[in-house]
Amino acid sequence: MPFQQPPAGLLNGDAWEDTGVRPASLSVCLVTEGTYPYYRGGVSTWCDMLVRGLPEVRFVLVSMVADPSASPVYDLPENVAELIPVPLWGTGEVLELRRDLSVPRIWRSKQSAPSRVIQRHFLPPFREFIRALWQPEPCPGITGEALQQLSAYFDAHDYDTTLRSQLAWECFLQEVTSGFENFCRAQGVAARASLLDATDALRLLYRWLTILTVNLPAVDVIHAAASGLASIPGIVSRQAGKAAFLLTEHGVYLRERLLGLTRSEDSWFNQVVQAQFARRITEASYLYADQIAPGSNYNHRWELHNGAPAERIQTIYNGPDPAEFTPAARPKALDAAPTIAWVGRIDPLKDLETLIRAAAIVREHIPHVRFVLYGKAPKGNESYYERCLNLREELGLQDTLIFAGYAASAEAAYNEGDFVVLSSISEGFPYSVVEAMMCGRTVVGTDVGGVREALEGCGVVVEPRNPEQLAQACLELLLDPVKTRTLGEMARQKALTHFSLQQCNAAYLTTYQRLATTMRHLQSQAPRADVAFSWRAL
Repeated sequence: MPFQQPPAGLLNGDAWEDTGVRPASLSVCLVTEGTYPYYRGGVSTWCDMLVRGLPEVRFVLVSMVADPSASPVYDLPENVAELIPVPLWGTGEVLELRRDLSVPRIWRSKQSAPSRVIQRHFLPPFREFIRALWQPEPCPGITGEALQQLSAYFDAHDYDTTLRSQLAWECFLQEVTSGFENFCRAQGVAARASLLDATDALRLLYRWLTILTVNLPAVDVIHAAASGLASIPGIVSRQAGKAAFLLTEHGVYLRERLLGLTRSEDSWFNQVVQAQFARRITEASYLYADQIAPGSNYNHRWELHNGAPAERIQTIYNGPDPAEFTPAARPKALDAAPTIAWVGRIDPLKDLETLIRAAAIVREHIPHVRFVLYGKAPKGNESYYERCLNLREELGLQDTLIFAGYAASAEAAYNEGDFVVLSSISEGFPYSVVEAMMCGRTVVGTDVGGVREALEGCGVVVEPRNPEQLAQACLELLLDPVKTRTLGEMARQKALTHFSLQQCNAAYLTTYQRLATTMRHLQSQAPRADVAFSWRAL
């Protein structure tokens, strides 16, 4: 019988306690998209601390980046055996970098893709994949199986020649236009895709499926740092029985993708295509993952709603190193001015406009208050930063609300404030909240992601996009310094007890060992064909 999932006892570590995979023999492929080691941010911080915190584990990094000119911003530790960059843009052909001697043995070799081969071996799974986008109900098995067959095809045949062929275009045009019309009809909307729409959609798909061309080394576990594109190697490898698949979700990838599309200037057709692609890949990642490790319990309901089996969801909280975030008295020079600190990247998801409006309300009651915001706008967010600056000027807050750029250290930034504020409209389990708690700072945070879990009993939770409520919470703390200090002390104790780096890394090491042991056992007990995952048998 084809293998489905290991028995519950094996997944829970009830067997092989004395024969499990030792840390020194573990190999893990960590897959990221737009984060580590090329960009900084919360997920990148977590990746770096995970890799450095498990020096006995051999890591291979697969990182999807915006362009081939990107350079790592982190110095990689010695236990990173290989870094495989996957540029999604900036190349004429997806496979052209394989000729660069600086990235040997990464890309699958080009071989011929004559029309008869495309017709017989590529079009069937390609057609199934496109049709799955438009299905009214989740179809993760169809999506995953199509991806696995496409990956097998690209093992032997040229990616560029295939996807640029007339046969691929005609198939895509037919399926995507008819599928979209049926989709719209089911929604009670009359709409059609233009030729330009279809061309743009295929161009996106051509880049998204690049990851199928990467020749991954043999590892015990594929660890995706998010669902979406980063989870595709896990979906494919798990079906082939090559590696166990672990999926971490810091935030809710699908939710954030859908939120991002609401701000998109793309045509409605292309917004729908992107939304459906994200939805289908997410559903497939939940089906094939041996374990789903959300960063907070908040994510469970999204995961369950999108088909994740409850028994495979196990929260692993992120956390900083307590040694790097300790309480300190505010600098004496700042004692005269009550100060509220914010730390993060300048991004629409952080909703700084609500924070700025709240600052204007607070200033009406406490004129000498200061809001100090540490962080900068990443590339692409310059226009949002300009909007924030314009709003600050419009409200006359130039001397009240300060954009301070990068801080000398995050610890110093948190300790500069009487308390810390977070105004986001979407989060996972944010480092900024737990880091501030480690510093003994009370946090006022919006009720998104795992913020309520972190702050329960030791902070203040407010409604997102509500400047009045955010301002009222800030005023109450500013006017009651004893309460603020007491909550800060409780916050530090809670963070030390539940949210430390050491606890996080220990949980991941145990998970790696358990999944690797299970997979090696299954591989040793059956031929490769019997180890492969079969969604049809579920």
